[in-house]
Amino acid sequence: MINTCKYLVKFSCLFIIASFLTSCEEKKKVEVASKYNGPLMSTENLNVMYSDSGRTTVKLTTARQLKFQNEDEVYPKTVYVTFYDKNGVEYSSLRGDSGRYEKSQALYKVMGNVFFFNRLQQQSLATDLLNWSPLRKKVYTDLKFTIKTPKEELHGIGMDADQDFTHYTMRKTKGTFAVDSLNSQTDDDIATDTTSY
Repeated sequence: MINTCKYLVKFSCLFIIASFLTSCEEKKKVEVASKYNGPLMSTENLNVMYSDSGRTTVKLTTARQLKFQNEDEVYPKTVYVTFYDKNGVEYSSLRGDSGRYEKSQALYKVMGNVFFFNRLQQQSLATDLLNWSPLRKKVYTDLKFTIKTPKEELHGIGMDADQDFTHYTMRKTKGTFAVDSLNSQTDDDIATDTTSY
């Protein structure tokens, strides 16, 4: 009977130690929580103004902004960007269904039914994604686009432009191009070279 009691005491001690060690391991597992990757801050009715030499040059407006730990920003609602000239007059505007700001590249992405309009030149750009770099003062897309001017409608894939959309370069394009004047030369207009070598 004494031997049986010794075995029961040893077994009970081992069971208690095993339970304690298992409980410690479970606590360690519970303490290791997953890292939170969601937004740190949410802002409603955001208005961001960019200025140069004390005058507003660009205004970004959206109904909601989510800011993350890496300082990226997401705009889940419609984004409006307005560009102003040196006199404070609006000359271009940009609109998209949503957007985001990537801090590492200092780049804004406006997405979904993007429409860019230059009031001064009466020309527009439509695409699904437009990148805007405030540092380089450029906008560009690698996707399909349509540019409309008072005289032409152009379609293509890939486009780069100044942020005011006054000058642009198209990559793969098709459409009807308007030409204001043709420089036509006839054989009589070509000068004959009379220099000897």
